[in-house]
Amino acid sequence: MPLEIGEQVGLYRVVELLGEGGTAAVFKAHHSVLDRHVALKILHPTFLEDSDFLRRFQREARVVAGFDHPNIVPLFDFAEHRGMPYLVMKFIQGETLKTRLARGPVSSQQTLQIVGAVGEALSYAHERGVLHRDIKPSNVLLGEEGSVFLSDFGLARIVSEGESTLSREMTMGTAEYISPEQIRAEPDLDERTDIYSFGVLIYELVAGHVPFHADNPVSTIRHHLDSDPPSLSEQDPGVPKTVERVVLKAMAKEREGRFRSVKEMVSAFRIAAEEERMGTTPSLAPAETIAFPEHDRPQAGELEGLLTLVSANGNRFPLAGERLLVGRADPKKGFSPDIDLTQAEPLYPRTGKRRRTVHREQAWIFRSQGGWWVEIIPGKEDRAQLNGKSMTGGRRYELRAGDKLTLGAVDLEAQQGLLTPEYRSLP
Repeated sequence: MPLEIGEQVGLYRVVELLGEGGTAAVFKAHHSVLDRHVALKILHPTFLEDSDFLRRFQREARVVAGFDHPNIVPLFDFAEHRGMPYLVMKFIQGETLKTRLARGPVSSQQTLQIVGAVGEALSYAHERGVLHRDIKPSNVLLGEEGSVFLSDFGLARIVSEGESTLSREMTMGTAEYISPEQIRAEPDLDERTDIYSFGVLIYELVAGHVPFHADNPVSTIRHHLDSDPPSLSEQDPGVPKTVERVVLKAMAKEREGRFRSVKEMVSAFRIAAEEERMGTTPSLAPAETIAFPEHDRPQAGELEGLLTLVSANGNRFPLAGERLLVGRADPKKGFSPDIDLTQAEPLYPRTGKRRRTVHREQAWIFRSQGGWWVEIIPGKEDRAQLNGKSMTGGRRYELRAGDKLTLGAVDLEAQQGLLTPEYRSLP
């Protein structure tokens, strides 16, 4: 153990060892001035064999320290102690996904939440030209109240570029989650490398175990190069084929066969999960259906008609499709949901500018069993209500004419028919 309990590291007093791996040890420490706990990651002293290590360490630490995302563990500082480089990060009260999986499988709702959060973190980093290179459950932290964080951005690159003995060993990454191109030490890695490892992680969330595991790392690595992942649906008939196809596409041996982006991958996984929850495929875990009978409902036959969402400021959004993503467009990133609520946002009185209270990806509205349903994406439940009642992410709610749906500061009413200038008013 590189540090002793009670040892003073700068302004931080070491409280306890949280974990230790091949590249670093993580300690819980207390900041004596600010009176708060942090996590100290002390890197292995062997890295100091590489004369250029500290320069790369500082370069990557500056990049990661500039990240500001709710699903990425914040990096506060980096320095040296007794010749050992260390990182100072936010202390997350909770456990790693690896620890959670050791207790048994997670629910389909929690799987969606984890996949969504990790996907958001990876997309944020990829848009800034940063790869993770070491996606695995021990780098996913589950905090309080359902929060999910991805940690250790940049560390794999710092290690893999090194010249020390340990650096050369760690170039291979973690055997169970490594991509084929990492195994082949290809120099031009891109975001599809993270997509492969993310696919392995999703496989483990669904199946409860990794696709490839052997008696030694070399044999495990050979499977990533030569073997197809064991069929999820054959192991568990309750796993929908649509979910299995998403995982297999993410884990394609050649990068060209994978998803082009993490966003595309997460969207495909969500759609597959939505399909199984709507009853079009076998169910992993049935979703709870909640209806609100407090006000007068239309006759049952009207459920087969079309609906239009009408905002308080008069914008109309016809539900002209089987499955629609509701959110807010982001032109800078080229993102546009099926139902864009940007113009339905209220204005700031002083500036006249639109507020931004709706999430980019807030909810799914879909047609099933002769009616309409709405489901809030896990983690996006803040200020989401149906008929004045808070909505829970991952649950489907029946949506009928006359219902009041609130997303952020946008109030919507579901009205019968396609109410647009193009269609006029069709019942």
